Amino acid sequence: MIERLSDSDGVRYRLTPNRSISWPALVRVWLGLVALTSVVVVGMSLAGAWLVIPFAGLELAAVGAGLWYTARQCCRQEVITFGPSRVVLEKGRQWPERRWDWPRPAVRVLLDEKPHPWLRERVCLCCEGKEVPLADFLNPRDSRQLVSLLESQGFPVRRRTREIVGVRF
Repeated sequence: MIERLSDSDGVRYRLTPNRSISWPALVRVWLGLVALTSVVVVGMSLAGAWLVIPFAGLELAAVGAGLWYTARQCCRQEVITFGPSRVVLEKGRQWPERRWDWPRPAVRVLLDEKPHPWLRERVCLCCEGKEVPLADFLNPRDSRQLVSLLESQGFPVRRRTREIVGVRF
C-alpha cells in the first residue's frame, strides 16, 4: 500500500504491505481456535484419549507462532522522502532501523523485469554504485504504481531483465 504523508521539506510516501486483519482481531481468531480445540480435547480426554492434550498444545503453539510471524512481517514499512536536494529512504517496523540519504541528482531507479510470469518485478533505488531494493512486499499493482510515482518525481527508470538461476519451466 502506498500512502502519501504530509511533509514540509518535500514529498513523503509510506510503503506498507497490505494487511487484511489487525493484531487484536488476529489474537481473537487464535483465542477462538484455542476455545474450539479445548472443547475437542476435553471431550477426547474424557473418553480416555488423554494423549491428545500435548499434541493439541503443540498445534496451538505452532499456529500461534505462525500467526505472530506473519503479523510481524506485515508491520514492515518503508518511508521515502523526496526533498529538493536529497532523497531519504528509511526501512523498519515501528521505527527506522535502516536509513539511506542520497543527493537527489545521483539517484536512479532500476526495474528488474520479471523473468517468469509467477515472479514479480523488483524495484531498486541506485546511487553511488549501491542498489537498495524498494518495497519487496508490494503486490504487482502497487509496484507498478510505485514505478509511475518515481517517474513522476523525475527519476529515470532503467529496465533490465534478470535471469533465473535454477530450473526453468
